[in-house]
Amino acid sequence: MSCNGVMTKSETKCYSCGEAAPWTVKQKVRGKGFSKVATVLFFASAGLTICSLFSDHTPPVMVCVAVTLVLMFVKSSADQLGKNRT
Repeated sequence: MSCNGVMTKSETKCYSCGEAAPWTVKQKVRGKGFSKVATVLFFASAGLTICSLFSDHTPPVMVCVAVTLVLMFVKSSADQLGKNRT
């Protein structure tokens, strides 16, 4: 706020200057693109893990499982972060 007025959470605009309360102005949500990238990487890693069970041309199964688990946690965190910012 430009006037540095004191407001309660129930007020939607400043009494003295008329400016909208900061908590009523919707901010642009960042990080949705990262959540989509993490989801795509997670499913690609899960697919590669399944392929590594049957093929010798892929990384070892334990490496694929470890990467898939890490990406699962990253995907979960990115989804929660995006949900909290909306």
